[in-house]
Amino acid sequence: MFDVVLHTILHSLLDALKTLPIIFVCYLVIELLEEKILTKYKTNKFLKSKFAPVLSASFGIIPQCGFSVVATDLYSKKLITLGSLMAIYLATSDEALPILLSTPNRYLDLLLIIGIKFVYAVIIGLLIDAIFSRKKHINTAENSQALEDKPIDEISQNNTTKTTAEDETKKEEFDIHGCCNHDLKHKNKKLSHLFLHPLLHSLKIFAFIFVINIIFGLLIEFVGEDAISNFMTSTGFFEPFIVALVGLIPNCAASVIITELFLIGGISLGSVIAGLCVNSGIALILLFRLNKNIKENILILVSLYLLGVVLGVVINLF
Repeated sequence: MFDVVLHTILHSLLDALKTLPIIFVCYLVIELLEEKILTKYKTNKFLKSKFAPVLSASFGIIPQCGFSVVATDLYSKKLITLGSLMAIYLATSDEALPILLSTPNRYLDLLLIIGIKFVYAVIIGLLIDAIFSRKKHINTAENSQALEDKPIDEISQNNTTKTTAEDETKKEEFDIHGCCNHDLKHKNKKLSHLFLHPLLHSLKIFAFIFVINIIFGLLIEFVGEDAISNFMTSTGFFEPFIVALVGLIPNCAASVIITELFLIGGISLGSVIAGLCVNSGIALILLFRLNKNIKENILILVSLYLLGVVLGVVINLF
C-alpha cells in the first residue's frame, strides 16, 4: 500500500510539473494584459455599446478569474452592463485552459469548449442587454410622463441635486484590482513585480493541481477509474446539474477538479462545459461584497447556474 501511495505522489508531482511552465507563461501574459488593457477598460466607450458583450466574452476566455473579478468591480460601479458581466462570467474557464493546454492530445476538446462557451456568452450577453435596454426605455418614458405632472421648482431642485451627485462621482478615484486583489493602477511597479505575481499565482495553481492529482490518483488506484466514471455516468441526465454545483465553488480548485475529471473520462463534454460556464472563481464572492443589491446578486447567481446547466444538458443530448 505504501508503494502505491508513493508511486501516486511521484506520478502526480511529475504531471503537475509538466503544467507549471505553461501556466506561468499564461499568467505572465495575463499580468501584462492587466497592466496595459484592464487599467483602460473603464474608459472605453465600447463597453456600454450594444456589442459590449462581445468584448467581455473575449476577455473572459483568457484563463484565470482576474478578468471576471475586474468586471465585477466595474459592474458594481455601473460602468458596464449586466449583459457584459454575464458574458464574461459564462466565458471564463478559470484554470481549465492552462491545464488543457498542457495536454496536447486534448487540443480539439480545448477549442470546442472555448468556442462553445464564447459563442454562448456573446449570445446570452446580447440578449440580456437587449431585454434590459428595452425595459430601461420603458422606465424612461414613464419617468418623462411623471415629470410633466411635477412643479417646475421641484424638477429644478432634483436636477441640481443630480448634477452635484454626478460631479462628486466623477471626482472619485477609481481603483481596479486584479485576481489577487493587487492594484493594477500602481504606476511605479518594478519589473520584478510583473514576474513575481504570475510566479506566485502559478505556484498556487501548481499546488492545487498536485493535490487534486494525488486525490484522483489514489481514487483511481483504490476505487478504479471505471468505478468513478460509472458513478458520474449513473447520474445520467442530472450530471450537468451536479458538475455545475461544483463549478459554483468560489475557488480555483473547482475548475481544476472539473477539468481533471473530464480528462480521465469521468464526465461528459456537456457537463464540463456546464461546470466551467458557472465557474468564475472568487468573482461571485466579490459580487456579493461590492454590489449592495442582494436580490440582484442572487438572481445573477441563479441565472448563471441555470444557463450553465441548460447548455450542458443540450450538448449532452447530441
